[in-house]
Amino acid sequence: MTIKFVSSDLNGTLVHQHTISDMIRIYKNQEEFKKAEDIFKKQTSGTATMKEAFGVAGPLSKGITLRQAIEYTQKHMEYLNGFKEFLDFLSNKKIHFVINSTGYAVTFYCIQEKFGTDKIHGFIGNRLVFGLNGDANKEISEIDIRKKVQRFIYDNNARNDKEYDEIKATGEVELGITDEEAKADLITQYMNKNFKNISVNEVAHIGDTMGDSGGILGVAKLGGLGIAFNYNQELENFLKEKIENEDIKGKIVFIDKKSKNSDLI
Repeated sequence: MTIKFVSSDLNGTLVHQHTISDMIRIYKNQEEFKKAEDIFKKQTSGTATMKEAFGVAGPLSKGITLRQAIEYTQKHMEYLNGFKEFLDFLSNKKIHFVINSTGYAVTFYCIQEKFGTDKIHGFIGNRLVFGLNGDANKEISEIDIRKKVQRFIYDNNARNDKEYDEIKATGEVELGITDEEAKADLITQYMNKNFKNISVNEVAHIGDTMGDSGGILGVAKLGGLGIAFNYNQELENFLKEKIENEDIKGKIVFIDKKSKNSDLI
């Protein structure tokens, strides 16, 4: 099986933290963090939907500043062992890579600026909406958020600009990924738009929880490679049952159960 395109989850797959709830833990309070943690535990174990999870987590993120969202990726986010080497390997093999995650676009922008657009082609995921002073009626466009992230990272003087403290999360989340099954369809759409010469059996998707069950299974059913990496028990049980009972054209593999020692290389 030749792989030319890799899609990967972010939270728990490329970084150890669940970035959405972890930002709430750091920048809000423990009570709100507990609410976010509880709902995402349900979502990643398959007992809560994506919409239910973000219906809780979105409002809990209200008030997080753009500065905090950017600095979170610089000061707190912990990549899994081998992430840089993993990106280098894919790049050297000319394998296209995208992050396909329920995480936020602002987090992705910071990651892509750190490692390069030549290493990470793009993002499929959700959007945390920002507005001036957290006002949804004074929404900041996603194009402007991207530009402000770049300015913050590359211009030391810009980091003192008060706008990074005045631009705050409104509490609204625009779902680019509406449910677990959507990940596989979104991969196909992304490929059709950007890589029409790559077939579905040349695609791999990597994930760690039930939030990636549809992506892993969907890609494998189309003839590609589904990879359960740093995976939890619920995902293992689900996929093994599907392997046993359903027609899967491609392949599903299991690499490293959930552990702080999981390594991408």
